[in-house]
Amino acid sequence: MCEFPINYVEIESIYSQTIGAGYRTIAITSAKQGEGKTTLVKALAKRARLSGKSVLVVELNTFNPTLSEKLRQRPDKEVTDIISTTKQAYSLLPAPRSLQEVMRFKESHLLLAAINDWLTSYDCIVFDTSALQSLNQSNIPPEIVCEVCEGTILIIESGVTPANLIEEGIHKLKTRKVNLIGSVLNDKNNPSLLAEVIRETNRLNNVFPNIMVKLRKTLASLVVLNVSV
Repeated sequence: MCEFPINYVEIESIYSQTIGAGYRTIAITSAKQGEGKTTLVKALAKRARLSGKSVLVVELNTFNPTLSEKLRQRPDKEVTDIISTTKQAYSLLPAPRSLQEVMRFKESHLLLAAINDWLTSYDCIVFDTSALQSLNQSNIPPEIVCEVCEGTILIIESGVTPANLIEEGIHKLKTRKVNLIGSVLNDKNNPSLLAEVIRETNRLNNVFPNIMVKLRKTLASLVVLNVSV
C-alpha cells in the first residue's frame, strides 16, 4: 500500500470539504476492494492532524484489515483497543476479530453510541470500511457505517471499476439515506496525458539528458495536459 503525500492539492480539497468544513465523522468506502480507501483514510487523518485535530481512525474493513494486520505482526502489541503510536499522526481502533465485536458494529444504534463515546476524546473520526460489494458473514456492512457518519466519500478506480458496481454501490447508500459528500477518482491505472508524455521523454535520457530535464520541467507547468487519458 503506497503513501499519498498530504500536500497534494487533491487531499487539501477533500479535507476542506469534509473535516475542514466541520464534519467530525467521515466514512471512506468504495464499490469494490483495492480502490485505495486505506490510502485515502491515512492521508486525510494525517492532514487533519496537521491542523491540530486529534484523529481516530476506525478500521471496520474486516475483509482486508490492512492497518490492523500490520500492528498484529508486532509481538509487543495487543491490538484489541485503541492504539496511539508516535510514528503515526492518528490513533487507530483495529478491525474487530471476534464475532461479538463484529455483531456489535453491525447494529446502527450500538455503533452510533460508540461514536458518541469516542467523540468525547477525539475531534474527528475517519472510518475505513469494506467495499460495498463485499458480502460475507463476518463483514460489517459499509452502508451501515456510512449511515451513522455525518458524511461519506466514495472512492472509484478510474477505468477499472465497472459502472454497474458503482451504480449498485450508490443505490445502497441512497437507500440508507447516506450523506454522500462526493466521490474521489483514483487514476493510478488511468494516467494523465501529462504523465504519459513525461514518461515518454525518459526514453531519450541517454541521448539528450539535459534537454530532457528542461523539457520535463516545461511540461509539468502545462495544466492543459494534466487530464486523464
